[in-house]
Amino acid sequence: MLYKVLQIIILSFIPVLVHAGGAGLGNVATNLMDPVSVMADFVHSGCVLIGGAFLFATIVKYIEHRRSPTMVPISTVWFLLIAGIILISLPLISYVTTNGVPFPLMK
Repeated sequence: MLYKVLQIIILSFIPVLVHAGGAGLGNVATNLMDPVSVMADFVHSGCVLIGGAFLFATIVKYIEHRRSPTMVPISTVWFLLIAGIILISLPLISYVTTNGVPFPLMK
């Protein structure tokens, strides 16, 4: 029994040639770009929204720090500020680099 299970596991890792029905590797890559672009749009939008929320939280935490420095340390304010700037600038990296897909909503 163990021999049969081991044999099935080993045989499942052997690559099998499958006929793709005339679709070449280029067509497969083209078909995969649509879901990838949707996911990229989602990640870019999420970065902008979360970065904006971090920057807003920076202002709120700084006001709380001014009222009571022992309750909210200044390191929290700095962390939120740096993380917000990084998250806001992350979608803009595609405009600086020569590779990659630019964010379509900001064109």
